[in-house]
Amino acid sequence: MEEASAPPTEVWPDNLPAVNFFIALGGGCWNLGPNGPTGLRPEAFREVRLAQRIRAADWPDIFEDLRVLEDAALETMRQSK
Repeated sequence: MEEASAPPTEVWPDNLPAVNFFIALGGGCWNLGPNGPTGLRPEAFREVRLAQRIRAADWPDIFEDLRVLEDAALETMRQSK
């Protein structure tokens, strides 16, 4: 996958935990199909969550935001083909 080069984007404080989690997953945590990425690999979530010391009580909100980030990233990758 090609790394994106774009101007910095402002992140609202409420979204920062999910953005940091998404970044921590890195580029190697995508499921790949014949036409490219199909979604994040959920088996990586637990290890990254623990490494980032995210409390279980905070995880549902972060997970919901992470799905929005995942959908946006997939859409962007599809458009760049």
